[in-house]
Amino acid sequence: MEKNKANIESDIVNAMLSVPAPFTVGEDRFNLYPKSLGKVLLLNRCRKQLDINEEHAKINPYAEALRVCQKKTDIVCRMIAYSTFDKKSDVLNESKVRRRIKFIMNNLSIEELATLLLLILDNNEVASFEEHLGIDKDRAERRRIEAAKKSPGTLVFGGKSIYGTLIDFACQRYGWTMDHVVWGISYTNLMLLMSDKVEVVYLSEEERKQLNIFDNETYINADDPKNKDLVRELISY
Repeated sequence: MEKNKANIESDIVNAMLSVPAPFTVGEDRFNLYPKSLGKVLLLNRCRKQLDINEEHAKINPYAEALRVCQKKTDIVCRMIAYSTFDKKSDVLNESKVRRRIKFIMNNLSIEELATLLLLILDNNEVASFEEHLGIDKDRAERRRIEAAKKSPGTLVFGGKSIYGTLIDFACQRYGWTMDHVVWGISYTNLMLLMSDKVEVVYLSEEERKQLNIFDNETYINADDPKNKDLVRELISY
């Protein structure tokens, strides 16, 4: 079922504030914390070991999750354990992770494990937010413009891995350390910062005609104090 506008906007606020998803095991309360880039990389490594049947997962994700939880219980419990820790020091503390794995394995049913696994494997958040905010259309337009402006004499080096395409860019743009990019900000917030960053592209009159771009759109300069009310309106839900 597709979420309505209000629900998506509420989810965006929760993502921005890094609100965790709580669950209980008996009388004990735990949280599934927002995934940082570092945690995403650890979870993806575990996911590869699950041998998920992607076709079955598309048809009946819960049934496939049940099958995986029955056959790969230890790996599923490790993924849940990682997700219940927020700090890098806890996630990388193998002794603490193993104790949490044992607790989860001894106290949750296969059905409960499957439900949590589906929440952890849900990777559609960024895409749905980008679609709702119109970032996907904006990105497509930027690509169209870049293709028209591309010079045959331009040479581009680097960007062969996540180091250049994401980590280095974030460090340079925001002055963050690599540790903060990998562990200090949620993956969702990091990706939305990258995809919705403000860029200015200067086009000649000829290029505008070629791209069918006319001066009938309004752009807001967020740095101009005169626009503070408009900016406040855009970020209020």
